Amino acid sequence: MQGLRGWRMAALGVLMIGAAGTVLAQSPAAPRQRGGAFVMPGQEGAASGATAQPQDEIDAKPALDAALAWLQLTDGGMADKSWREASPLFQHTMRPTEWLQTLRAARAPLGRVVSRKIASATFTRSLPGAPDGEYVVIQYDTVFQNKAQATETVTPARGLDGRWRVAGYLIK
Repeated sequence: MQGLRGWRMAALGVLMIGAAGTVLAQSPAAPRQRGGAFVMPGQEGAASGATAQPQDEIDAKPALDAALAWLQLTDGGMADKSWREASPLFQHTMRPTEWLQTLRAARAPLGRVVSRKIASATFTRSLPGAPDGEYVVIQYDTVFQNKAQATETVTPARGLDGRWRVAGYLIK
């Protein structure tokens, strides 16, 4: 439970101190994105299928789709539904009422989303304070009504059932 406790601190800090620049670290040995897949370092031929083993490559689309669907819930003010759709890791960090308060405090001053585009997406198997697993750290360049330049970091995690669900969220 110690690992989850550490993740709780990171997840709670994400929105409460995210504006001060708290960022989820990315693994330095993380795979690079090539097309719609992530390729492990040293496996550059994997994108063509020449030398790749299945665990060396993942399809990024399901993680990106999960992140966007979840962001649409938060954009719509549906904190309760976004909490239910989040990963168990996220849900263990705070109760739905805490998430509602945290989300409102972070997003209300920013106003509505004007635009959002993917700036980067990085696959990693390790995040500080979180159990090892499969994560995609996605950064969006976002323009809000009251903030012309923001970076949203959304981190989906692949669950035991194979589904991608958001495990972390940051605005800075």
